[in-house]
Amino acid sequence: MKTNLITRLLLGAIVAAPLAMGTQTASAETYEMRVGNITSNDAQELSAKMFIDLVQKKSNGEIKGQLFTGGALGSNDEVMRGLRLGSIQANINPTGNLNQFVPQAGVLTLPWLFPGNNPTQQIENITRILKGQAGNAIKTMADQKGFHVVSLFGLGPNQIFLRDYDKSKSVVENLKGKRIRTISGQEHTETVNNWGARSVQMSLPEVYTSIQQGVIDGFDLPAAVTTKLKYHEQAPYVLMTNHIVLTQYIAVSKAWYDKLPANLKKAVDEAGAETEALGTDAYVKEQNEALNMLKTNPKMTVVELTEADRKALQDMNKKGVWTEVKKNPGKAEMLKLLEADVAKLAK
Repeated sequence: MKTNLITRLLLGAIVAAPLAMGTQTASAETYEMRVGNITSNDAQELSAKMFIDLVQKKSNGEIKGQLFTGGALGSNDEVMRGLRLGSIQANINPTGNLNQFVPQAGVLTLPWLFPGNNPTQQIENITRILKGQAGNAIKTMADQKGFHVVSLFGLGPNQIFLRDYDKSKSVVENLKGKRIRTISGQEHTETVNNWGARSVQMSLPEVYTSIQQGVIDGFDLPAAVTTKLKYHEQAPYVLMTNHIVLTQYIAVSKAWYDKLPANLKKAVDEAGAETEALGTDAYVKEQNEALNMLKTNPKMTVVELTEADRKALQDMNKKGVWTEVKKNPGKAEMLKLLEADVAKLAK
């Protein structure tokens, strides 16, 4: 009896050992997080790295992040499709790239919307404003489309960069008929079309050669993105419009996020929230440095808008893209939320 008892105990221990090892292995499972970024060597890339570092730290290494920058995972459209499928786990980009899936997010790219007298104020104001009801509503809608948005913050104001400029003409006259590359999204497109220019859609990496060869006459981008990619070399005339102040998002694949344990979901969400503050500071610094570089570069011609020029552009956009947005019930409601959030900031 004693021998049989010992035998049974030994057999039980042998069976239990692999089960225990299996439990340890499961708890030590790691999750891959591939992050796509279309730009390189800029604050967008830096923000992506910040997010990855925070996720890895907060998950105690259970999530392993890897950044694929400079469009290494494909175009923005390809990355967005990968996010929905879960083959790509995260992406950082201006919110204009979210608009095709969440049209209501287009209100974030309306021209002349966010308050501020300079890039610092504009960028910081956006990050505060997007913590309100409009930002939360956009996150909810994006979630339903397969994108779990963990960060919304300010990126920087757009300027118009041109190959040629006639100083004898007004800003409006110089823009008329120009082929301008814009970020995707109806609001970006209609903004320049309202001015009598023609919006052209193309992937960001194509811009340099396209403007060099005269395929396009110019583009609208923040100063920092332009100078980092050296696009200003082919477009030496800068119109200081500050017309659209870009907002930035970090989104993770909903399909991937839903498979994470609760503690790792919390790690991803907390990392996204903390990146908002860090990213805002990085963009403020980067935009100011880039604008200063453009203004002191003897090869560049910086055109400051007169009050008449600015009012003319604003009036065309108020009668154009703003009117169209207000005709769309979903966008009109989102705009009301956003305007209420803007008004709260002013109090």
